[in-house]
Amino acid sequence: MHNHGGSLHTFYKTSLCLALSLFSASCQPLSPGTTSFQNVSPPATQAQPMGFRIQSQQAGAAGHVAGELLLKLKDAKDLPDVVQSFQSARLSLEKQETLTGLQRKLVHMTLKDKSEAQLQRALKHLQKHPKIAYAEPNYLIELHNTPNDLHPSLWGLNNTGQTGGSTDSDIDAPEAWAIETGQSRRITVAIIDSGVDYTHPDLKDNIWTNPGEIAGDGIDNDRNGYIDDIHGWDFANNDNDPMDDHSHGTHCAGTVGARGNNGLGITGVSWNVEMMALKFLSASGSGSTSAAIKALQYATANGAMISNNSWGSTSKSLALQDAIAAAKGHVFIAAAGNNAANSDTSPHYPAAYNLDNIISVAASNHKDQLASFSNYGLQSVDLAAPGSSIYSTVLNHSYGNKSGTSMAAPHVAGVAALLWSH
Repeated sequence: MHNHGGSLHTFYKTSLCLALSLFSASCQPLSPGTTSFQNVSPPATQAQPMGFRIQSQQAGAAGHVAGELLLKLKDAKDLPDVVQSFQSARLSLEKQETLTGLQRKLVHMTLKDKSEAQLQRALKHLQKHPKIAYAEPNYLIELHNTPNDLHPSLWGLNNTGQTGGSTDSDIDAPEAWAIETGQSRRITVAIIDSGVDYTHPDLKDNIWTNPGEIAGDGIDNDRNGYIDDIHGWDFANNDNDPMDDHSHGTHCAGTVGARGNNGLGITGVSWNVEMMALKFLSASGSGSTSAAIKALQYATANGAMISNNSWGSTSKSLALQDAIAAAKGHVFIAAAGNNAANSDTSPHYPAAYNLDNIISVAASNHKDQLASFSNYGLQSVDLAAPGSSIYSTVLNHSYGNKSGTSMAAPHVAGVAALLWSH
């Protein structure tokens, strides 16, 4: 959202500020000396943030998938002419895929020759083509990380100083739960990440189930283009099982919406929510921009009002920016990044895109200080949320701590779900 106008921005920003005010958070944009509501100095030591650069055996020299590109046509009907121009330029295509949405103008192409030189030739050719709005590499993306189950480690929800922090340096979740727990209306939140362990005892009752699909019949019952997509989709492996094989997505999901008041483990910010599992990051942590775009388009097409996006890159993808802008009415919660950098001058995307439907989230610690690893920015970051040593669900039906703006963003996604439910 950042500092600009617009009716959608005004509605969501004002509404979220009201909710976060209730939770004792603030929507003041962050400078290096401020957290959610006070001047601070960074702590001397902190847990290492959950955030690392995506690496892949198929990675190109400049942080992109080898031999792959994304282009936007000025008119969808011009695709055959563009493909023909590849042959004239002696560039061989292995495959092409038109991404849904954006009037079918966005195309994902793969070259037969995966060399960097051939990719640069193709980009140069496309950038001069009169029927192309833009062309870019397929960039790789990085990860960032009073119920009867309010675990003592959940300082971000209710801080009594139990972890050595400052009392009430939290989001005042119990006060909010007195008003809304997500029961009024179950909101669908897409977890766009490394997948979700949808069998975890503390998550399984809050996992989205596709109402139009019959499990295991091998038929695309709801005709959405995906067969047996019961709980979401795996865009990393192009199959219908979005099971997490990394743990990052499962941890984010637990903070958003681990089942509340069920006597197990922890509670999420929203006790009652439907979390859609959308995997685009592999077990090794690699993920492409094209897969992220497909995941977002699936989320919006299948009813997710909110998505949690705890990942990013310093590479600015116009295709990803266009895809987020096209997600009208959808709230895109994004981690601000873990480079301890001013995002106003060193942008981290997608959080730093200047779009009405993005909420960019920095991380705070249990003393209400800006976490030492967190990005910040008066123009590019909207607010901070707890992100240091956050206890949540992990693989093997267990629980564990992770740190990062990846862990801060799900707090805001959970708040947004509560607000929308109420």
